[in-house]
Amino acid sequence: MVHTPVSVSRIPTRQRIVNTALELFASKGITETTTRQIADFAQVNEVTLFRHFGNKHGLLLAVLQECLQKYLVLAQVGESLMVSDISSQSDLRRFLKYYIQSSLRALESVPELVRSLVGEAGQYPLESRQALAQGINQVNQTIATAINDVLANSRLQYSLPPIKLANLLNTCILGYAVITLTSDVQAIWSDRDEFVNTLVDMFIQEVSPIVHARQIMDITSETVREILVQAKKCGVKDYAIAYLLFGAGLTALDITKLRFQDYQHHANHGILRTRDGAGNTRSVPINQKILGHRYGSATNNPLSAYLKSRKNEFKAHKDQPSDMESMFISGDLRPISLEEIEQLWESWTQPYLNPDGSPLSIEQARHTWCIEMLSRGIDPDSFCIISGLRARELQAYQIRLNEKLAIDKAIALDS
Repeated sequence: MVHTPVSVSRIPTRQRIVNTALELFASKGITETTTRQIADFAQVNEVTLFRHFGNKHGLLLAVLQECLQKYLVLAQVGESLMVSDISSQSDLRRFLKYYIQSSLRALESVPELVRSLVGEAGQYPLESRQALAQGINQVNQTIATAINDVLANSRLQYSLPPIKLANLLNTCILGYAVITLTSDVQAIWSDRDEFVNTLVDMFIQEVSPIVHARQIMDITSETVREILVQAKKCGVKDYAIAYLLFGAGLTALDITKLRFQDYQHHANHGILRTRDGAGNTRSVPINQKILGHRYGSATNNPLSAYLKSRKNEFKAHKDQPSDMESMFISGDLRPISLEEIEQLWESWTQPYLNPDGSPLSIEQARHTWCIEMLSRGIDPDSFCIISGLRARELQAYQIRLNEKLAIDKAIALDS
């Protein structure tokens, strides 16, 4: 292709240089195009080019930014795509589909440049690769902001942070564009709509409504100690259940599903294996210390004492039907029910109230355990594994812990 010099017009000098560079990069290739050629065709002095862009690598970044404007405009809040009525998952689907399609059209509008970027990538100096990465990163950051706004307006949340979602989304888009411009894409995707719809479906599957976290209300160490004392007075079964509520963070439902084989000794600690409604299991260590007070050892604690009594009970009732696999049983030798555990909790906690005057709920035992584990310094990933909580659910517990730590620091200043 023979190039003719761009006629001097009212187009600003900087923009004229960028337009010329884009034309030459797309036709001759980035490596083969020199700054002198660009300056000549733009009818400017090469010194002028350097004054605006520093060097060829700076000019490459400006060209990339020019080509990616169709990406960036999608992220402007208040523009046509960021309409104020986005408020549902279907609207998010519409946003993603529009963005992906528009992005592909933007890339396909400069096919020779894309081919040059890919084909000559191995020849680029470090500065050029850095310029390319900087341009892509700018797009990702801008789109991450747009995605965050759409999710907020839609009252939705995603399992990944918006920046990681933007990175992954744009990587898929760029990958498809490269395949389209360098190979037979129909050998992989029947058409563009199939790719776009599949990509949108993949992201939508990970979206869920925002569930406003209820206030985390833990129980003071003094009250926990008194509750455990009350449970101990009621018998070995009550004491063991209270011990698991505060020492392992189990829910009442978790306790109803426990079996004898779920309790194991590992080194100097007891380990419980719990299972959820879907049959998924997790292992939870039983803390021997609860809010600073020790409750026996791995082999001699409220739970081991109860299990020992179960063996004696079985011998005494060996001729009666019972469920020996269940760790906790009721008076009729059947597995303990959720209602029975809640009744036990009420009997231990009846004298105690929350600061707002409400009765203590059994869920507060788990809240207390979570706060204690986080205060001991366990890392979030490990805590998610043993607690079964999702990463986004930890925020409410961390906020409550920070409140407690702030109060402790303020009190320390007065001592």
